[in-house]
Amino acid sequence: MGQAICQTFAQQGATVIVADIQDELAATVVSAIARSGGKASAVHADVTDESSVRRLVAETLQSYGRLDILVSNAGARLIKPFIEHTKDDWDRMLSINLSGHFFCAKAVAPAMLEQGKGKIIINGSIASFIGRPNRVAYCAAKAGLLGLTRAMAIDLRHRNICVNMLAPGSIATPLNVEAAEDPDTDWGGETLAGRWGSAADVAQAALFLASEESNYITGTEIKVDGGWLAARARHREL
Repeated sequence: MGQAICQTFAQQGATVIVADIQDELAATVVSAIARSGGKASAVHADVTDESSVRRLVAETLQSYGRLDILVSNAGARLIKPFIEHTKDDWDRMLSINLSGHFFCAKAVAPAMLEQGKGKIIINGSIASFIGRPNRVAYCAAKAGLLGLTRAMAIDLRHRNICVNMLAPGSIATPLNVEAAEDPDTDWGGETLAGRWGSAADVAQAALFLASEESNYITGTEIKVDGGWLAARARHREL
């Protein structure tokens, strides 16, 4: 999803900073953008380390003088029964999936306040709204993102900074490749759209929230889930 968002923004003329803890992957995205005629650079960042995030923002401002859009996309998933979750499991899930987004938003907000505008886009999940099996720490963190988004929007009110959250559902990314390729796992067929979502679907939603067309939208979420959460049906009802 992060790669698709970066490439989509670059295609629309944005200068993109690809921040990742995996330098080789970030460089691959930058190369793809450059081949398409876009502008991008890679910066190493660990979202669980607030000092690393501050360096990322400082380097961006030093190189480009401003920072208009944050897409906070980093995430990780642990599938393990609740009883088997350790403290380290819990801490890691909250650190990456909740605290990391807080650190990123807090780091960019001063520059956006000085500029007088900005867009903060948090990538959450359908797990921000519901429980999921064997994902207790993951679900807790994603639910926290919904509260974080709303609270930040209130605190930044009247400052021309919009804060919103995306909530992807069944998206056919490498994280879900096993389920997406399993003929007995029909997650796509369970959606109202009747298919798996793509990273491009998420990128287009992010592009809308980053655009001037969404200036009256803040403190809310856009579910990119093919309607899965909107209309669940029991077996044989449809």
